[in-house]
Amino acid sequence: MTRTASDGTTRSLRATVQSIEDRLRRGDVPEEGLADFKAAIDDARLRIWAVLSAVGSNEPEAVLLRFRLRRASEICRSVIADLDAGSLGQNQRELLDLRETSREMIRRLDTSIRGVS
Repeated sequence: MTRTASDGTTRSLRATVQSIEDRLRRGDVPEEGLADFKAAIDDARLRIWAVLSAVGSNEPEAVLLRFRLRRASEICRSVIADLDAGSLGQNQRELLDLRETSREMIRRLDTSIRGVS
């Protein structure tokens, strides 16, 4: 990223957070949108940390791959917690897709772990 693009992105992020703080002071921020924004910021922070770690590494691709795998595991644990808490159920059609994707992932993980191609 060029210096100018990076500076513009930083200014934009700061302005967005400042705007949310200002709206919060006025009591003008819906709670449901705030949780989504926080999740997006958390994800961006983790990704930036991974990129910064990769830049200083002799194997940047390996660092980014480990980050993605750890993040995927974290997301899976979070979905499991939501299932256990009963906050996910029949009303989420995406669970069907997640189930099929999970089954395929398990098949491929088993193959990869065994070293069979």
